[in-house]
Amino acid sequence: MRTVNAIPITLALLLAATSAPAAVHDVVVGNNSFNPNDLTIEVGDTVRWTNNAGMTHDVTADDLSWNSATASSFVFERTFNSVDEVLYHSTVHSSPGLNINSFMNGRVNVVEADGAFLVNTALSDAWFNPATNGQGFFIIVWEEIGTVFLSWFTYDTERPPQDVTAILGEPGHRWLTAQGPYQDDMAVLDVNLTAGGVFDAALPAPDPNVKVGTITIVWTGCNAGLLSYELPGLGLAGDIPIERIVLDNVPACEAAQPTP
Repeated sequence: MRTVNAIPITLALLLAATSAPAAVHDVVVGNNSFNPNDLTIEVGDTVRWTNNAGMTHDVTADDLSWNSATASSFVFERTFNSVDEVLYHSTVHSSPGLNINSFMNGRVNVVEADGAFLVNTALSDAWFNPATNGQGFFIIVWEEIGTVFLSWFTYDTERPPQDVTAILGEPGHRWLTAQGPYQDDMAVLDVNLTAGGVFDAALPAPDPNVKVGTITIVWTGCNAGLLSYELPGLGLAGDIPIERIVLDNVPACEAAQPTP
């Protein structure tokens, strides 16, 4: 009778989250007007003023903190990185503080960006995909050190033959673990294979880790996420929608989200 030992797979997390691209808002510098003359943008967005009217204009902040060239043709861009009400005008045709609907004046309202979902300690829970009941994930979030730990309890890609047994546990069981930093709503993990150890013993020491793929987790809410895995050496890739087994921690997770 053949015997196999379950092989643990250990994951080290390497985050590669990227922020959503900032927007660029266009304003046409016309004959004695800005169009649009009243914009609401998010922090980090850029406003681009374009003068193709053939008449001399400029764009100058009412507080004189910035300005474009004064010319009959120009493109001027400015990025706004803090919440503010920014008033501006053309020094050629107007003055600071005048009515934006009556004079060559404009306004940019800079607001906080819509809050993306944020990973927080209340995501710590048991998660699963109801379509594959009987396997799932334990996820722990340590906010103080900015770290996520994940254990995936699953099975081998095929059932072992009937004559295969394990000394401990069931021969078809497999598990994966992940640990590393997170940012915003996403974590990206390197999947490493560890082998060579035995149950509850320091020796023999496990073999050095070998990277075998990646796992990405993106949370879209306090009870919803998508786990995507790629294990190229095994030809395995897929997406797993995950949700909590119980909802006790959802209110605390929602309370930790940014206020709209």
